Amino acid sequence: RREYQLTLSQSCPPTPGQQHKEPLPMPVAVGLLGGDGRDLDLGGGGAGERETTRILHLREAQQSFVFAGIPAKPILSLLRNFSAPVRVDQDRPLAELAFLMAHDADPFNRWDAGQQLAVRFIVDQVARCRQGEEPQAPELFIDAFRQVLTDTAADPAFLALALALPQDNWIGQQLAEIDPVAIFTVLQAFRRRLREVMHTELLAVYERNQPAGSYCYTAAAAGRRSLKNTCLGYLLTPAADGRVAPDLLDLAQRQFAAADNMTDRLASLRAIVNADRSAGDTLLAGFYQEWQGDPLVVDKWLTLQALCTLPGTLERVKALTAHPAFILKNPNKVRALIGAFCTGNQIGFHGAGGDGYAFLADYVIRLDPMNPQIAARQLTPLTTWQRYDAARQALMRGQLERIMGVA
Repeated sequence: RREYQLTLSQSCPPTPGQQHKEPLPMPVAVGLLGGDGRDLDLGGGGAGERETTRILHLREAQQSFVFAGIPAKPILSLLRNFSAPVRVDQDRPLAELAFLMAHDADPFNRWDAGQQLAVRFIVDQVARCRQGEEPQAPELFIDAFRQVLTDTAADPAFLALALALPQDNWIGQQLAEIDPVAIFTVLQAFRRRLREVMHTELLAVYERNQPAGSYCYTAAAAGRRSLKNTCLGYLLTPAADGRVAPDLLDLAQRQFAAADNMTDRLASLRAIVNADRSAGDTLLAGFYQEWQGDPLVVDKWLTLQALCTLPGTLERVKALTAHPAFILKNPNKVRALIGAFCTGNQIGFHGAGGDGYAFLADYVIRLDPMNPQIAARQLTPLTTWQRYDAARQALMRGQLERIMGVA
């Protein structure tokens, strides 16, 4: 049995008036995983007890810690349970991230490893997509994803979070130049591939987490609903030709019809709206007729349509601005429709022709005299214009200058 040495260093960027920062005391919770994916015993527990997580007290700019009796090189699980509010700079091999995603007993680190792995693969595929290559979900990620999906011992609420791919806004922040079309294309390719290779597992997890009786709120039931609806979202990811298998569309429609709670109903409606325009329109019309008297539910109805990633969503949003449900003087309605589309629908808002930018500018100009605060807040998506390609930069800057000219 050998020793394992871990060296940690810390630094804090200078700030005005304080160019040199002293080291901060911080607790760093760590675990070590063996080749079988199980936590190693770190040897610090009491009689008959295993110590699988140890709190290291980092007080110096650089400090080394030694773990004795380690049989083979382990995989480090660092900063378990987010034990200190710090940013970790660690250049991990992709295989290590996949291993932690599949096996780490600490939920935070398991989720974080999966997010890091997905981001690194997606960023790489975005670059390839921009070069004209077809995006591919790597087998290493697919295998780790499958082990998360089929983990029957983990909390379903955690699994729902761990199975979610990083959002396009976050992926864009990792790029020197944001390409909304490439990001969306890669994300859809990943979702589509995961559905194709794990169709059986996704259906099994979906069915296993169906409610046993009538609706009753408990944390456990909420977790099962979340996991079930995450699987439904993957199952209804359209194929490359834009189609969804009729049996899967029928599955979501049955959930919508039978749902006795708003979570399941909205989840199925969202999946259908993003998969099939015709089926979605039919359900949206009936949903509005049923819930038009509840302002909060109507806000969700507007947002759901604003976030639809199918072609033609901008035209749908424009039409909804004339719908009785939308009131321009009501900030909640503005945020639910215009804000949701411009901030949350990257593929729709950043269309190559710049129509999304012109639409936002139109409403900022209209909103400014009646509510300058909400108008300024809606303007946020145009303020990052320098992060995009030259064509989009010119279109976004043109709309900003147009707004300035009116103001």
